[in-house]
Amino acid sequence: MRQKTTDLVGVDGCKGGWYAVRQHTRTGAIETRICASFAGLLAWVPAPAILAVDMPIGLSSTGYRACDAEARQRLKWPRSASVFQTPVRQTLGIREYRTACDLNREATGKGISQQAFNILGKIAEVDTSLRASKSDASRVFEVHPELAFMQLQIEQGGEAAGLKEGKTSEAGHAKRKALLNPVFGATLQTALDERVARHAQKDDVLDAFAVLWSARRIAAGSAVMLPDDEPRDGALLPMVIRY
Repeated sequence: MRQKTTDLVGVDGCKGGWYAVRQHTRTGAIETRICASFAGLLAWVPAPAILAVDMPIGLSSTGYRACDAEARQRLKWPRSASVFQTPVRQTLGIREYRTACDLNREATGKGISQQAFNILGKIAEVDTSLRASKSDASRVFEVHPELAFMQLQIEQGGEAAGLKEGKTSEAGHAKRKALLNPVFGATLQTALDERVARHAQKDDVLDAFAVLWSARRIAAGSAVMLPDDEPRDGALLPMVIRY
């Protein structure tokens, strides 16, 4: 368990870089910010603050991550589709989609989705930062927001499965916002109202708040960990999703 005075941050990648929701634990105050780089984000919220981020951290060289498989199993269809195949470490730094697909196929027998390719740069940012600092590697945790929304749904009396509505649909936005409202109230609406559309989508805001909710659970030692044996990749980073 972390100190009660440790700030907590929920982070989601966005068009402007990284959308972050920071809770100042001494006061409970919440502020949002878009950081252009992950290194800048870490500098804004220095150790020992806990950062939970919706981005793959540990990267397999063979393509298989048990955390992804377990996440899909828990979310069930159709939300299991939100957990895409994590690219292999060999694709980091590759800027051509076809080349990245070839490298991934060479290692796994499968290419990668356009969605996965589009965030390769952000995956590399996180990887570079965490490989460069053991301190940061020990305080940055991978979270999948759809698992957080599922857990919120369970705790509010709903079924133990991912949400049926997609996050970009009107119904999906309303459902996710309704799950977060009892936790964050007016603060969430303020963040949505202050969002700059060219830098962040509405679902980026909701995802970051869901990830912050998981950061609270990580700090309290109550987060679910997939898988529970904490496998490491070739760079000794954990291939683990927490929520």
